[in-house]
Amino acid sequence: MLEEWIVVIAGVVVIVIALCVTYLLSAQRERRAMRERYKLAVYADLLNAVTALNIATGDAYRLGQAKMALARTLNRLNLVASPDVLKHVNELLDFMNECTDGDYDQLKELNILNQIVRAVRRDLDPADAKVLEESGFRFKFYSPPRV
Repeated sequence: MLEEWIVVIAGVVVIVIALCVTYLLSAQRERRAMRERYKLAVYADLLNAVTALNIATGDAYRLGQAKMALARTLNRLNLVASPDVLKHVNELLDFMNECTDGDYDQLKELNILNQIVRAVRRDLDPADAKVLEESGFRFKFYSPPRV
């Protein structure tokens, strides 16, 4: 009789441990998925802010709004982005700070944005990013000519 109780208790303990491990693993996956969703939203906000900056070249109000959106996005980006993404974003910011209206190089900006997108894709989905990098795919961005 005592041996049967030991087997039953051991079985219950094993089941409880298995349930706890399953719960912990699913909670960890859920946290990782939430973190990735937030990163994706921040990365999308970055690209939207850069596009807003490019579009607002002639309008002082829209330019101010776009700069504020970029500043807010950079604050969040500094908290969640990978080092590779931050490195390329710093290149973009240096480019934006250095260029004046007369010597704006649209191709250089597009190259930096492509580097940012590749780094973001490596951060979010390395396997998919590797396939795109091997294909030599170039991303296009809306960037109207500056007048």
